Amino acid sequence: MSQRARVLGILALAVLPLVLLVAARIWQQYEADTARIAADRLARATMAAFAVQTFVDSHVATVRTVALHPGFAAGRATPELQEFLRRIASENPDWAGAALVGPAGYAIVASRGANPVYIGDREYFRRAIDSGRPAVSSALIGRLTGRPTIVIAAPVALEAGGRAALVAPLPTDQFAGQLLERFGEPSMALAVVDGEARTFIHTERSRAAALEPVRAMPGVAAALNGEQGTLLAPEAAGEVLVAHAPVPGYGWGVVLSEPAEAAFADARRLALERAAGLAAALVLVAAIGWILGGRLAVLVQRAVSARAEADAARANLERALRTRDEFLAAAAHDLRNPLALARTSTDLLEQSVARTGSVPPERLAMCLRHIDSALRRMAAQLDGFLDVARLQMGAALALDLGEVDLVPLVRQMIDECRQTSPRHRFSLEAPPALSARADAARLQRAIGNLLHNAIKYSADGGSVLVTLSRSADGAQALVAVRDHGIGIAPEDLERIFERFERGSNVVGRIPGTGIGLAGARQIVEQHGGTLSVQSVLGEGSVFTIALPAVVRADEAPPAQAAA
Repeated sequence: MSQRARVLGILALAVLPLVLLVAARIWQQYEADTARIAADRLARATMAAFAVQTFVDSHVATVRTVALHPGFAAGRATPELQEFLRRIASENPDWAGAALVGPAGYAIVASRGANPVYIGDREYFRRAIDSGRPAVSSALIGRLTGRPTIVIAAPVALEAGGRAALVAPLPTDQFAGQLLERFGEPSMALAVVDGEARTFIHTERSRAAALEPVRAMPGVAAALNGEQGTLLAPEAAGEVLVAHAPVPGYGWGVVLSEPAEAAFADARRLALERAAGLAAALVLVAAIGWILGGRLAVLVQRAVSARAEADAARANLERALRTRDEFLAAAAHDLRNPLALARTSTDLLEQSVARTGSVPPERLAMCLRHIDSALRRMAAQLDGFLDVARLQMGAALALDLGEVDLVPLVRQMIDECRQTSPRHRFSLEAPPALSARADAARLQRAIGNLLHNAIKYSADGGSVLVTLSRSADGAQALVAVRDHGIGIAPEDLERIFERFERGSNVVGRIPGTGIGLAGARQIVEQHGGTLSVQSVLGEGSVFTIALPAVVRADEAPPAQAAA
């Protein structure tokens, strides 16, 4: 045997483990790529479900706000009311009209004029009348439009007793086009089903137009049970990758399906490319022999490491993009409510001027307060977004410090919460005055986050208690917000203060971005204070802000005051 043959034999024995290692790595990478693709499809389904929820929530909020119009309480049709409904319907192009429907189920006044259609037997109408809360129907074919439609009904208390309902049919085909354009691909089929497993949004428009029942479709039952995930389902033409997610709050589901061959085509191509690269490396080793044999393992390892780093960078980029989309969706949702409040207040002023030529001072004052409150909330939210961006870049906030009396600051925030969340009972326990050295706007934002979380995570209503006090030594001003909501698991108590992290019991159930508490803690800590939490799962939580207190010369320390 020649020396060359011996060298080649030794080289083959030396390279064989590396070849096996690279082959195993190619297989692991292929599995990682398929898992990433499945995770991407699940993210698409989840974001589509969130988009559906946001779409319906926004229209429910609008219908509920319009239902506050004082002219509805009389339960009588007037030209002014019909013109108001006609204008509201024109300002909401997604609506197929609007009507005030009496307790018997017939329209009192409608944007389209006389409407003899009877809806007293509709489940959503009876639910709104009986419960006094807004109700959303299952999918149905609109009697006036002939298109897939959901109907929103908001109760209206009548002066003569009983309730009527403001009803707005919402054809879904226009929204369906936007949803499919945003989350669909040519090889994917996206379906949105209602609680009765009927398709009212589908890539194939004919299936949505027929409200096709699809309970047997893979993933539908799991989505309607509130589960999200992916699965491979067998079909006649081959396996199908299915991603499913629930639409929180409505008992609906989103199912995204794609032939596995098309879904994993890129992963297979990459695997073949990597395998081809390995084969080329083996041919190269055989061709040049022992000259590069000693360096080949290092080069292969470098190639594998470079591929792993590229994949990690791509995964980080995808996570950043998903987080950006979730943040923008939540921001749009949060800004829509104060806009609706300001618009409704403006409408009330216009109606008063149209009817009487002047505005009663008390109504003018109320509407101006609502408009001012809405504009302040929007400005505070925009400032909050800018602060989040600064904190995300690691930059400290430029605090405008001054002496702040926490009592009127917190009382004003509670009054605003009462306006936006009438289902909750707010109470305040506070001394006559309690001052701290703080940036009032930033501190208000941090406390506002705690109040909004108390509302958000006790969605069925309940009491929220805010307590202002001094620490035992008088050195700290304490702000405690207590709710009786869903609580936080013990293992999540510190993790929820990290950016983009949320409690394990709310992920997939209640929308959110995971940046509010992280920003609130950073704001408080830049004031030289602390933000802590105590919670019992299923019973509620207490968030406490501790800030350096300002003690005036005429105030005695706690020990002297007790004496």
